[in-house]
Amino acid sequence: MARACYLLFAFTVLSAWAGAQNPAAPAPLTAEDKLRLLRANGTLIDTLVRDGLTLSKATNPEDRATQCRGAALSLLRAIEDAAKAEDAERVAELTGLYREVIRDGLLPTIAEAQVGVTPESPAGQRLRGLRASTTNDLTGLKAAIPAGKVADNPRVKDALRSLDEITSTLNR
Repeated sequence: MARACYLLFAFTVLSAWAGAQNPAAPAPLTAEDKLRLLRANGTLIDTLVRDGLTLSKATNPEDRATQCRGAALSLLRAIEDAAKAEDAERVAELTGLYREVIRDGLLPTIAEAQVGVTPESPAGQRLRGLRASTTNDLTGLKAAIPAGKVADNPRVKDALRSLDEITSTLNR
């Protein structure tokens, strides 16, 4: 009998501990929240789809890099709008997406395009210009985040800090 009580007590404690490991799921979004998010993201989604289609039609790495930067610029404008609206969570999320587009799209495409291109050729100069423009974009993004509520948000700080890696890669 004592063994059964001990096992029941141990099971109860372990169950409570396991339940505490996974917090409750967030509340489902209301219709009003869904509509607000659709309005906020609808234009950006349309722009990114258009940029993606244009990118898929690019025939050489230099054109793909240019189109990839165009998609990154669309995200950059959305980040700036979110910063002006003081929407820190949106700034953090979009900055993460921006970083991924640059890190996983633009940088490898520029590296691919540089293979076999002499630095002084028109293509080499164009690629160097893309690197410089993207570095300026990153600097401008950090400057566009106003001090205060948005800049002090921990997620925004982490997202902006993650851009330092990309800046150092671009400056190599």
